[in-house]
Amino acid sequence: MNMPKLMPSSQVQGRLGRRSSIRRSTFCLSKPEGLNEVGFIVETRARLLIPTELKVERSTVTVKAVVVSLLLVVGITVAGCFSAFLRYDLIGTGHLPRSALFPLLVFALINPLWRWLFRKPLFSRSELLFIYCALVIMSGIPGQQFSNYLYTGLVSPVYHAHPRNMPELLQYEGINWLQHIPWWAVPSLDPRSGVVTWVFEGMPEGARIPWQPWVLPLTLWTLFFFALFTSHILLAALFRRQWVEYEKLTFPLAQVPVEVADEQRLGRLAYNLLFWFGFFIPVVVYTFRALHLYFPYFPNINIYPNWGALFQNRPWDVLNYTPFNVYFDMIGVTYLIPSDVGFSFWFFAFVARRLQMVVRSAMGLSDHIPPLEHQTIGGLFALFGLQVWVARGYLRYVFQQALKGNGGGETEPFPYRHLLVLLGFCVVVVVVWIVKLGVALPWALLLLAVHYMWRIVQARMIGESGLFIFWSPYPVHGGPSVLFMRLFGKELIGERNVVGLTMVSSKFGDSAACLVTQGLHGFKIAHATGLNLRQVFGLMVASACVSILVCHPTSLYIIYHTAVPKMGWWTRGYPRWLANEFLIRLAQDLRVPTAQYFHMLGGFLFTLFLAWMRWQFLWWPFHPLGYAASSAVPWFGDRYGFSMFLGWLLKALVMWFGGIRLWHFFKPFVIGMIVGNTAILFLLIIIHFFFPTNEVVIIE
Repeated sequence: MNMPKLMPSSQVQGRLGRRSSIRRSTFCLSKPEGLNEVGFIVETRARLLIPTELKVERSTVTVKAVVVSLLLVVGITVAGCFSAFLRYDLIGTGHLPRSALFPLLVFALINPLWRWLFRKPLFSRSELLFIYCALVIMSGIPGQQFSNYLYTGLVSPVYHAHPRNMPELLQYEGINWLQHIPWWAVPSLDPRSGVVTWVFEGMPEGARIPWQPWVLPLTLWTLFFFALFTSHILLAALFRRQWVEYEKLTFPLAQVPVEVADEQRLGRLAYNLLFWFGFFIPVVVYTFRALHLYFPYFPNINIYPNWGALFQNRPWDVLNYTPFNVYFDMIGVTYLIPSDVGFSFWFFAFVARRLQMVVRSAMGLSDHIPPLEHQTIGGLFALFGLQVWVARGYLRYVFQQALKGNGGGETEPFPYRHLLVLLGFCVVVVVVWIVKLGVALPWALLLLAVHYMWRIVQARMIGESGLFIFWSPYPVHGGPSVLFMRLFGKELIGERNVVGLTMVSSKFGDSAACLVTQGLHGFKIAHATGLNLRQVFGLMVASACVSILVCHPTSLYIIYHTAVPKMGWWTRGYPRWLANEFLIRLAQDLRVPTAQYFHMLGGFLFTLFLAWMRWQFLWWPFHPLGYAASSAVPWFGDRYGFSMFLGWLLKALVMWFGGIRLWHFFKPFVIGMIVGNTAILFLLIIIHFFFPTNEVVIIE
């Protein structure tokens, strides 16, 4: 295949007849052999280059790396399940998970000692990064991505279907969601059976865990999640080249493990005082907080302050108790990302959202969350459309090459034809599974379509902004199924579909950990450091599947030996919340007022406007990602907005006084903050597991 020829920006403008200026350096590709496309525009931030297959020598995975990876997957899964159920300390939450970074840091610190003793490191850099890729993909499975919702979520609808366990049912006649749940999807349909009641009321003395009733439902749910999670990793593989190589997204979170795994870079950091200064800031702060939790007389450092009730009257009273939370990892990551992205995130999430609330309060309105939430939903749909539009040339090329059986050589995780066929197969399996659960085909397709849209947008958002964590709208309320209830109502959807949508979407609606995002970070690391992409793909799929299988016996052991009322604060509340969702969705009409449709349309159009302005004018400071993320969930801006402001301000001052050279000079400081934050919090989670308290050290 011949290399595409580049044409100057002026010729592109003349040929395409564009009157507006092309932003930054723009060029067009003349028609290469085998491509039925005259050309398309490529910007520095959205380079729609035609792929050229190159022979690249890449590092291959070793048996040692595979064995260590899978052993760590098993150990982290077991530890993560116990921690999540009993303490609700999520060791793998977020997109720079501590359960993946902490082992990498430990191995990187052992390497110099091992070299001194045996004249060679214990792990090479490529082995360390293979291990990290295997861990990052499964980090959320023993927590918010899977185990927290599946097991108690299968018995909760059964247990709470009896008025003895849920007296609210007596207020409604004819409410019975059990009749719409297939027998094979749950371990039992009898609310009085031991397999159900023992989870909530504890096992009788001398009783054994009822493993047998769980075999069939967990086998079938395992097939569902194998297909769903594999499709997530395949989507990451599909968009990898467009975002990693052509648009060259920064993937700030991927920079940290690359720095830690490189022995030379880590050695330079170890001799850098700025690194240690940044490292010890979170270590000291969280150590003081932990000591205060265990010994109240010890002084506390409050990193979640607010300014209290400053205003007594409308409209400014909505600004009362504005929080100024400090998250050291968010400060560090914001320093690493483009300035316009960092500015937009804190401005829209921390400032513009509150200004909207002030205006609405001045107009006599009080319910501020739904309008802001629906603006974000409209913005997310607009972002998805923009990403597909920008990538249209690349996606067209992928499909053309897949039809011809070409493309996707050694430089891709999968040949294009195999990738699309396997992705289609996984999607078909998921859709058929949802239909068998009782959901009509149109609703099953719509559920999966919105789910994949939001996951793709989230992956793009994390890849460009470096957010440690991001929730799509209705993160724990069943994801897209809540949107359907609010837009269409239960009468149009139908009772059977309502039950099926609630049952299935409540198991994968949380987006605090997203396999599309994790997969893209793994592929970014592989591309940047020369790892074999196909082996990274295989290792990530195997890691996710092994973690799911290990979750089954571990989680069942926990829920039968520790009844729900004795679990952590979130895991003991989720089963009752899920039952309430069934009741509310079947008993009430949740359709939103007409005004919310206009808010959604307004968010959609405003996101398009921000994108258009950004493409036309270099000086435009507002990024559409910041607006679309600002109100996805009410607490996002409150938790992270001020920290992102601090990171952006630090970078702005550094660039103002010293330019890019000074920015590189202070980079070890923020890397130290991120690494120190990971190290101390992972250690505190371990301590908190064995010595629990009534409070948590960090709120995430």
